[in-house]
Amino acid sequence: MIGSSITRRYAEALISIGIEEDSCDTFESELTKTNETLNENPELKNIIYGSVYPRKERKEILKEVMSRLGISEDVEHFLSLLIDKNRIEFLPHILKRYEELLDEIVGRVRAQVIVAKSMPDESLVKLKETFEKVTGKEVILEVAEDPAIIGGIVTKLGNVIFDGSIRTQLEKVKRSIVRGEEG
Repeated sequence: MIGSSITRRYAEALISIGIEEDSCDTFESELTKTNETLNENPELKNIIYGSVYPRKERKEILKEVMSRLGISEDVEHFLSLLIDKNRIEFLPHILKRYEELLDEIVGRVRAQVIVAKSMPDESLVKLKETFEKVTGKEVILEVAEDPAIIGGIVTKLGNVIFDGSIRTQLEKVKRSIVRGEEG
């Protein structure tokens, strides 16, 4: 797939610069800040990603935004290159791949946690500590709310999914009842 090879190449190129300059975390933070800013401002995103405005104007607009965000010169040049190569729309995917590469380098893992309603901070800290003991790595928790799970928690840690939601447990009970009626 062309998108994934593009994503990988650009992320690897930026991470190698980040390693040389001991700026990997800074680059991640700046890419995230830029991506969030574009997502929060759909009109700006359409201008930067689109082809209605000439490349030079899009780069000038992005440069002004990055200046206001306090983005480093390296990331500014990187994003400018993405515009030059008509690859700026890959920014969210490049950021995700960059995070994955950085996580591998520093020995951390991300855990996506889905809850029906917000959890107390103490519970999240305990959950994070538990995952860190199990994995032996630093864990970054990414918490999302989804009332459809009714209660409990669904966690994705690497490629493993732990589904302790009430919705899933109710579905299991329903299937067992249906199997019982068939037998």
